[in-house]
Order: sequence, then C-alpha cells, then structure tokens
Amino acid sequence: MKRSIIYVLLGIIFLFGCSEGLKGVESDYTIKVTGADQLQFSGHYTIANTGQIPKPVQVKGAVPSEYKGKGVAAACVFRKMSTEGTLKVEILKRQEVIASSETVAPYGIITLGKMPDKDSIINQIIGKILG
Repeated sequence: MKRSIIYVLLGIIFLFGCSEGLKGVESDYTIKVTGADQLQFSGHYTIANTGQIPKPVQVKGAVPSEYKGKGVAAACVFRKMSTEGTLKVEILKRQEVIASSETVAPYGIITLGKMPDKDSIINQIIGKILG
C-alpha cells in the first residue's frame, strides 16, 4: 500500500515537473457553438493543458461562437437561453470533429467532453504509474 502511494506521488511530481517536456502531446482544440442565428447561450468550457490544473471559463454569447486553446483534453457545458431554436456544439481537435451534440429542447443543455485517447502518451504514463 505504501509503495503504491509512493508511486502515485512520484508520478504526479513527474507529470508536473516534466510538464514542459509534455507540451509536445498537446493539440489545438476548438469548441464551436452554432445553430439558430443569434441564439443566446451561456455556460462554461475548459481546455486542459499540461502546465496547470484547468479552470472552467464562464461564457455568455450568441451563435455563432468559437473558443480555442491548446491542451490534452477539452470539455464544455452550454445552455440555450430560450425555448426556440437549435443549439449545436462541436469539439474539434486539429480541425477534426471529435465530439458533437445538438438540442432543440426549450432551455436545452449540451455537455461534451473529450479525454485523451486511450493510446495517448498521457494515458500510457498514468497506466504505468498506477499499474
């Protein structure tokens, strides 16, 4: 048990201590909000990078909107501010759609997230650390 805790702590120190070296595994992410023209929405998004613990960015806007960043994962929650219209959200990684959802529900909510692929270097390191 003590040995496992030591491995986890060493892994965390390794990940944060080597965060500059892991910058190469980060990708360009875009969160696209589209749908009914000028539809009002609110919510938050985060693009997690290797240098810090991600904090959600609160947003309020109108369709169409885009949010960009560089990281290893992206997640968002958006809510329509009206009963009418369609709200569509896509997460793109290097210009390729990797997650998408839409709603026509009154005051509908969309929750999307894309974690690193199971074969990514981050998941391989975590797998080795945690056994």
